[in-house]
Amino acid sequence: MIFSTKKIAKIGIFTALPIVLKIPILQIPNVEFFSFVVFTSGFLLGIIEGGIVGALSISIYTIFNPYGLPPLPIGIAQVLSMIFIGILGGLIFKMVRLRRIKKINSSIFIWMGITGFSVTLLYDIMTNLGVVIVTGQFIPIMIAAIPFSLIHLLSNTLIFILLTPLLFRLARLEKGGELA
Repeated sequence: MIFSTKKIAKIGIFTALPIVLKIPILQIPNVEFFSFVVFTSGFLLGIIEGGIVGALSISIYTIFNPYGLPPLPIGIAQVLSMIFIGILGGLIFKMVRLRRIKKINSSIFIWMGITGFSVTLLYDIMTNLGVVIVTGQFIPIMIAAIPFSLIHLLSNTLIFILLTPLLFRLARLEKGGELA
C-alpha cells in the first residue's frame, strides 16, 4: 500500500498526539487519551492507517516511557491492543457510513461509551495477562489490577462519550462535510 505525503503527515500527527497528551497526565494512573486518539486515527484515516498509528504510537511511548521498558510480554500486549483499537476505529467508521449516520444522537453516545469501555477492557485484560506471563501468578495479579482497571474503564468510557462530538466534527471536516 502506498500512502500520499498528506496521509503520511496525518499518520505522523496521530502517532505523536497520544504521546503528547499522555505526558502532562503521566502521574494520574490509568487516565489517558491514548486509546481515543488511536481509535480516532482509524476512524478518520482508515483501517490500515489506524493500525499503523496504534503500533507506532504505543511503541514509541513504550520505548521512551520515563518509567522504563516493560517486559516483552507486556509490551507485545500493549502493541497488539493499540493496533486493534486503531483498526476498530476504521471499522466503526465504515459502519457509520453504511448506516448513513449524519447527526449525533443519544444512541451514538451510548455506542461510543460501550466502545471505549470495550477497547479498554481488552487492553487491560491483555496487558494484565502479560504481567501474569512475567510473574507466573494469575489470581494475585488479576485481583491487584481491579482498582486500576476500574479507573481506566471509567475514565476511557467518559472520554469516548464526551469527545464524540469532536470525533464527528473532525470526520465531517476530513470527509468534506459528509460522513456518508
